[in-house]
Amino acid sequence: MPQCYATRGAPQEIVCYRHSWKAEYRHGDLVYVPILVQVPRPAHPASVVIVDRLDDIRPDAT
Repeated sequence: MPQCYATRGAPQEIVCYRHSWKAEYRHGDLVYVPILVQVPRPAHPASVVIVDRLDDIRPDAT
């Protein structure tokens, strides 16, 4: 299920992301890094989180 966001300055412009993981080699070890992948907006998003800037969105590291 994607999570949708909008900014306070443009609440009508909704952007949706899904959480995923990317494998990377760091210092010789394989680690999985959380990332956000932009997806098409559903016709009726369940909920929209209002943020100051889209740069403030961070994937969870869980």
